[in-house]
Amino acid sequence: MIFLIARRDLLERWRDGRLLWAGGIVLLLLLTALAVGYGHRQEARAEQQAAQTADYADWLKQPRRHPHDAAHQGMHAFKPDPALAILDPGINPYIGSTIWLQAHRQSEVMFRPAQDATGLQRFGDLSVGWVLQVLGPLLVIVLGFNAFAGEREQGILKQTLSLGVPAAKLLWGKAASIGMGLAVLLLPAALLAGGAVLTGADEGTGLDALLRFGLLAVGYAMYLGLFVFVTLGVSALSSTSKVAITILLSLWIVNVVVAPRVMSEFSRQWYPTPTRLEFNRQLGADLKAASDRLWLANFGTTERWGRDVPLNQWGRALQLDDLNSYAVYDRNFGRLWDTWERQQAVQEWSGIVLPLLSMRAFSMGAAGTDFAHHRAFTTAAEQHRRVIQDVVSADLVEHADKLQAQHFGYQSGPELWRKVPAFAYHAPPPRWALAHSWRSLCALAAALILSLTFARVAVARQRAL
Repeated sequence: MIFLIARRDLLERWRDGRLLWAGGIVLLLLLTALAVGYGHRQEARAEQQAAQTADYADWLKQPRRHPHDAAHQGMHAFKPDPALAILDPGINPYIGSTIWLQAHRQSEVMFRPAQDATGLQRFGDLSVGWVLQVLGPLLVIVLGFNAFAGEREQGILKQTLSLGVPAAKLLWGKAASIGMGLAVLLLPAALLAGGAVLTGADEGTGLDALLRFGLLAVGYAMYLGLFVFVTLGVSALSSTSKVAITILLSLWIVNVVVAPRVMSEFSRQWYPTPTRLEFNRQLGADLKAASDRLWLANFGTTERWGRDVPLNQWGRALQLDDLNSYAVYDRNFGRLWDTWERQQAVQEWSGIVLPLLSMRAFSMGAAGTDFAHHRAFTTAAEQHRRVIQDVVSADLVEHADKLQAQHFGYQSGPELWRKVPAFAYHAPPPRWALAHSWRSLCALAAALILSLTFARVAVARQRAL
């Protein structure tokens, strides 16, 4: 009976053109977004790899000079785009892609692509994720807004119920009809997307990319599924198709347009972040306090690099100063990053009633383009900066300090530069991504259960009307 109901409804949607035209437009946008995302990712990945190789070559080709000068030249760490950035670029266009690994200071990420974008950037990037998150629910509404209300207007619903058709089977039949319509449109796009992800994955990461793609598929199935049940529930409670589509479009506008902005502001009010000036002032004060304690304990003075520190101690002083600053940077940047993650958590939990927010977070997490993955890259880059500092400082202690007054006459060459390995970043595995996306997944599951309960209650009321 469920199959017969689904088949009849699907044929009706095909004949009235909704499935063909509305679905065709969404499918065309999906394929366009996939092609654009694939081309952009391949270009960006090639540029990143070439830049990383050239930057390390520049490090190795340095002339003989004082190691401390080499540390100030430093390196650059370039953030690689993950394979699933083809589908959901996430925050990558807004948060930067390059970190300068300079001496004595943890740098921020630079060169955000959004800086070079036009004003249209505020409407979002055309990506597969954006199409499914924003237009996917709209397509569900178009396909199902009159599932019950339209039949009530035509008198068909009363006849169907009079034949003894159970309300539960009627609900599942109509849900299956919409699901089959979506599958006809989305499965071909999903196969192409899976092939593009596998083709674009770096060597040795194909399995991880496919597992992440599977997580994305599950998330979007839940997301579109909950809108199927919300649409059917509203249609069942609405007296006419016009009332149903008015209510559903209002809910869509709240979910897509209003909710992201409101919840973003609310999360920042709940967990306020310091301004750049406040952060830099606090970081500077903490560094100075830690430095004063260190220099007083080891050199009997708080004046850094003064006469009280002989040249045969400068290498050791640089080494101790850098080691001492690591904890300060970890504490200050960690506190800032934790605040951003708390803001994200507020938005994810609000996805129980505003599912776009939880779906967006889960999509970015599975694709590897959310803040948690960005934090992992930033941490890896900072650890590599510390490797440079430690190698250089150890060389100064071993060789330059022994020269005493000739400390700054000491020079190193390629034999030292080669001790610093090239920066190579490997994204965390899918299970790490899933562990960091549990809130958004739970919110999606809760929203799906609530929408199903709502639809069952709404359809069960039809017998009482």
